[in-house]
Amino acid sequence: MSWITPDTMLTDTKLRNLKPKDKLYKVNDRDGLYVAVTTAGSISFRYNYSINGRQETITSES
Repeated sequence: MSWITPDTMLTDTKLRNLKPKDKLYKVNDRDGLYVAVTTAGSISFRYNYSINGRQETITSES
C-alpha cells in the first residue's frame, strides 16, 4: 500500500511545473486521480474507477 503525503499530492505549483516529455506520462495523486501530460504539454485530469467489475476512466481537460 502506498501512502499519500502532502509532498506527493498534486498542488497548483506541481501542476504548473510539469513539463512535456518525449512520451505521454502520468502523475498520480490519490484514489485513482492523476494527471496525464502530453508531448505538447497539455494536462488532463483523469480518474480511474471500477463499476460492475469494469475499469472506467473519466477525463477532464484543463
